[in-house]
Amino acid sequence: MITQSALDRLIRTLLVAIGVGGALFTVLGLPQIVEQYAYLEPTYAVAAIVVFCGLPALLVILSFRVPVRVLRIIAGTQATASLALLALWVPSMTPGALEGGDLPWIVNMITIATVQAAIAMSFVLSWVYMLAIAVLSGIVRFITYGSPDASIAIQDSIMIVLISGFLMALIQLSLLAGREQDAAAKIAQDAAAAAAASDTLERQRTRYHAFTHDDVLATLLAASQDTPETHEITKRSAIRALQKMDQFASDLPLAATLSIAELDVQLRTTAVANGVSYASSLNAPQGPLDIPVEVCDALSEAMSEAMRNSLRHSAWPDGREVRRSARAERLPRGVRIVVRDDGRGFNPKRVGLDRLGVRLSILARVNSQAGGVATIDSTRGKGTIVTLEWNEVRE
Repeated sequence: MITQSALDRLIRTLLVAIGVGGALFTVLGLPQIVEQYAYLEPTYAVAAIVVFCGLPALLVILSFRVPVRVLRIIAGTQATASLALLALWVPSMTPGALEGGDLPWIVNMITIATVQAAIAMSFVLSWVYMLAIAVLSGIVRFITYGSPDASIAIQDSIMIVLISGFLMALIQLSLLAGREQDAAAKIAQDAAAAAAASDTLERQRTRYHAFTHDDVLATLLAASQDTPETHEITKRSAIRALQKMDQFASDLPLAATLSIAELDVQLRTTAVANGVSYASSLNAPQGPLDIPVEVCDALSEAMSEAMRNSLRHSAWPDGREVRRSARAERLPRGVRIVVRDDGRGFNPKRVGLDRLGVRLSILARVNSQAGGVATIDSTRGKGTIVTLEWNEVRE
């Protein structure tokens, strides 16, 4: 479905209204049209009826079926043909026609032609057209009136100018409003596109910064410990970090999913970097499981934030040792990560606005992922348990 501009919709609506108006003029003037048919050359009479009565009706039928360009061509054709037919009215009259001074029916329908011109022609040309057809109508009226008194013809011309000018001004103001609306819509669309591009770029930067923080720094921290159990973890994490950097540098799309084994390496690296013991059953023989990269990043970042929060806030005032651990386990269709400590704990309901790490980096970060659930269970004096869970969402 093609979206139409405001100007196009307005032109279609105006042409329907003009067509309906032309039909009403035809019905009201039908007795006069039939009576004066005998006073005109048959070919001319048929042509005048087709142009003045048929084309407006055709516009109603086609108004929402053909392109606006075609509709404007039809409207311009009627306006041009109307001027020509008006000029040919007197030469097409049979001898002795309209001896009683009756007003030619074509003059009564001139307003339809002028408003068609307002839509089909430029601003200046349409007004020149209207003045020309008003003068020509006065001339035709003077000749058919059969009297040396030109006042009636002048009054008819002035009336055409007033009525047609008023309607044309309304139509042209409406068309101007339609153009301005389209221009405003174009500006708004361009601004929205620019904002979307800026937002996409910002998300890419944020993702790169998160990658730098979580992958590169975690790898460096793990490597700095230089213990036998961290060597393989460091190697695999470094390889993954380098692959990511290559993808960023080449502007290639990053992998959409990671295997559960890759998530295990990411989580283990995060735990080692924070000095927290880590146990895992993610590699249990339950078949492969691919996890969206966004979910893996959310789980890893939330786990890292939970560990950092524990390191910063769980210490006992009397200096007692705080034991911290992290455990990842495989679920039938997902994973569960539990980070716990036996520190002093806190009341989650009274977390202040300054504790954005709890609100945003843990709860909001995981809960915003499809299938993700994050909870914090803590009581003063009884430690803290952070549970991060993700289950595959199947449609």
